[in-house]
Amino acid sequence: VDGSPHRDCLMAGFDSTLGGSTATSYISIDEADSLLTNTRYITTWQGNTEAQKSEYLVSATFWLDQLKYVGTRCSPSTDNPALPQALSWPRSGASCDGVEATCASIPNQIKSATAILAAELTANPGAINGPIGGGGNAPTGTYVKRQKLDVLEIEYDEFSNPESSSCDTCGSPALIQAFPWLTDLLGCWAVISDGSSKMIRLFRN
Repeated sequence: VDGSPHRDCLMAGFDSTLGGSTATSYISIDEADSLLTNTRYITTWQGNTEAQKSEYLVSATFWLDQLKYVGTRCSPSTDNPALPQALSWPRSGASCDGVEATCASIPNQIKSATAILAAELTANPGAINGPIGGGGNAPTGTYVKRQKLDVLEIEYDEFSNPESSSCDTCGSPALIQAFPWLTDLLGCWAVISDGSSKMIRLFRN
């Protein structure tokens, strides 16, 4: 992994090979340890076993990979020219805050987001759940999307905000609903929509 023998190779299903065809994590366990050092997460994070760390990093990467990003996914993979890379990063053809995306590296924001999200999931593994919503006369977890008084037709839809009976974040990815601070951390590398014509964040230099 990462070009040399590494303890991560011992973790079943864990692969942090940059641009690899079977990669499952944007960062290695060593990178996560380093990124979380001197942060409020380090004590909880270091309480995990190696297997648990790999599990949370894979989970964090999975959710981050559901988002849309600027640029183009690099291809082919770095370990098999016949196969595409498994993850969205690394990418090319875009820049953010003066930094060019290249196929030789993953932006620091993406790496930091992976480490912090993995640590957050350590403390709360079920943080990214479906909506709980409710309120009013609507079925639990829903809101009235459309109502026609003349034909007494009511259409329900699910809340996208798991924290309240509001639709402020309807359509936002589940990851962003659970951890809205990620929009600031990922910055202009991510393209995040709230499901309407409004873009929460879209910058490209």
